[in-house]
Amino acid sequence: MPKRVCVIGAGAAGLAAAKHSLAHGLEVQVFEQTSQVGGTWVYSEQTGCHSSMYQNLKTNLPKEVMQFKDIPFRDDLPSFLTHEEVLEYLQEFARGLPIFFNQTVENVERIEDKWKVTTHHGEGITEHFFDIVFVCNGHYFQPNNPYENAEFQGKLIHSHDYRRASDYTNQDVIVIGAGPSGIDIALQLSETAKSITLISRKATYPTLPNNVSQISQHVQRVIPEGVETDDGTIVNADSIIVSTGYFYKYPFLSESILRVKENNQLVSPIFEHVVHADYPESLYFIGLNLVTITFPLFEYQIQMALAFATGKAPIPDREVLLDFEKNQIEHQKQRGLDTRFYHLLQNEQWEYLARIAKLGQFEEWPFMKTIENITTYLQETRKSDVIGYKNINFELSEDQMDYKVIRC
Repeated sequence: MPKRVCVIGAGAAGLAAAKHSLAHGLEVQVFEQTSQVGGTWVYSEQTGCHSSMYQNLKTNLPKEVMQFKDIPFRDDLPSFLTHEEVLEYLQEFARGLPIFFNQTVENVERIEDKWKVTTHHGEGITEHFFDIVFVCNGHYFQPNNPYENAEFQGKLIHSHDYRRASDYTNQDVIVIGAGPSGIDIALQLSETAKSITLISRKATYPTLPNNVSQISQHVQRVIPEGVETDDGTIVNADSIIVSTGYFYKYPFLSESILRVKENNQLVSPIFEHVVHADYPESLYFIGLNLVTITFPLFEYQIQMALAFATGKAPIPDREVLLDFEKNQIEHQKQRGLDTRFYHLLQNEQWEYLARIAKLGQFEEWPFMKTIENITTYLQETRKSDVIGYKNINFELSEDQMDYKVIRC
């Protein structure tokens, strides 16, 4: 009898986990708390919900980098996609998968050699038993807003609840945080707001619209009129948008199984950001990492997990599994990163992918080298031209091992 697999979440990671598990001959059930697939790629006018998608979002990675193996996006689509186009791709990818919608996973616990998964739905509570659990509930739904209790007199929101630039017409707006979401929102606001002040240590872009200024400092505190920066500069505003990332959250797992440490930024005890150190043959977390190529990374992580679960690759010794966290904390310190950036890969993702392919004893995707080259090119282009870097398309060579840049 094939092993039974539970997948929590029908976003991109969950869909990939289900598809690869089925390909291994396993029996699969996917539980999705909403009424459709797509996870974070599902746009909703409602705020305070699972979605953090805004109306006019375009991907900050091109389709060539985001695609699942052997399943490219449509040829007629541009390289940089709308969220609607990504969702359509995921809906097509999900066809035929055993997904159970409007099913909230309430609890996951270990009972002897099985995982007891309790789900809640319209008809009540159901208990299921599985051999393997993939946790794919995402990490862009629990906003990290250190200023939510500030006494600001205007409107203060996390970027999770930003939807459209027209809501800020003729306003003076402060955007705290200059990562991908922060700069993207600031550029959108430049078309409607009176002024935008981008505040972050990362706010060092060489060229921005005339009504966008940047202060390369931390916000010391939010005051009733706006904010005060580290050097005492006061910036007044009508609205503040906080783009300071998200917390990891797993309400269905008790602390006896999983701990989320360092202000909810470090998921523990997890080997190589995927494999639970105490249950390496059966409990896996997909997509914990920050600043990555996402979809291809999910597939690599899933392949390693399934290799361990099915015995196709040996699981490292327990000491190695447990030592990963200590070593990773030290490694990030050597990179100059705080422990809260424990799951950040960025430029190290290529070495990471090669490492987990070796652990899982599966062949690397040759196209990954092209993905790396495109990503490296984009990093440099984005630094010099954050306004226009999405106005290009990539054309792949016939063997997909090279590319051309075509300006729109």
